[in-house]
Amino acid sequence: MKKLLLSTMALLTAAISMPSQAIEVTIDNTTNATVVFAFSYLNDQKDKSLDPDWLVEGWYNVNPHQKALVNLPSDNDVYYLYAEFSNGKKLEGGKGSIKLMVNDRSFAYKQKEVPKKLTRQATFLRARCNQGKSLIKIN
Repeated sequence: MKKLLLSTMALLTAAISMPSQAIEVTIDNTTNATVVFAFSYLNDQKDKSLDPDWLVEGWYNVNPHQKALVNLPSDNDVYYLYAEFSNGKKLEGGKGSIKLMVNDRSFAYKQKEVPKKLTRQATFLRARCNQGKSLIKIN
């Protein structure tokens, strides 16, 4: 009985300490430019009876010749991204893209509730992760 109780407690502890579902995006910037990213993703709804919200947030900075890891709290395999380079280039558009508002400073909002302070529109490209992981390699 004591062994069963200890085993049950160990299983409960393991289940409690497991992280919630997330999309793990690895960004590998092999260029000489700093790149800043904005993402939109379906939030990880704990209460599935509520309407899910698509969230938009930025900016995640990745310096030249550096890697960064971004965890988006979502159990959905689709997300959207937009990037601007310090050399003036952009990563945007494509099939299935969406237009969202961004700001020059950090921001976060629900797609349904766009703050008036956002200054410009950007075209976010559609991306998909594989088993919760995604790699963005910037060449």
